Amino acid sequence: MFTLRIKNLSASTVLGIYEWEQQARRLVILNIEMQVADTGAGRSDAIADAVDYSIIENRVLEHLDRHSYQLLERLVTDVAYYILALDSRIAKVRVEADKPGALRMASSVSVSAEITQS
Repeated sequence: MFTLRIKNLSASTVLGIYEWEQQARRLVILNIEMQVADTGAGRSDAIADAVDYSIIENRVLEHLDRHSYQLLERLVTDVAYYILALDSRIAKVRVEADKPGALRMASSVSVSAEITQS
């Protein structure tokens, strides 16, 4: 089993419960941790045997670009299930999303979800 992490991925999506929040895109910062079955990549050194993190990055960014959310809880759950559907070799995923500027006296608010492949 390998742990694959994508750290501090900047994404743009519509996020918020207030009408003014739904009118504009905002920055969210994602940290994604995936537990990946041993696919032989550690021995073969072949991308075909690995979960391609650049594909995960691109697909997640495209997914968030096409969707809108009211709650961070929904965003992280949606992204986690989406990632699991991208590659059956991903056994478990943890997604954390930061919403910078959500609170006046804090740099950000974050929510995380951990989902296991069924």
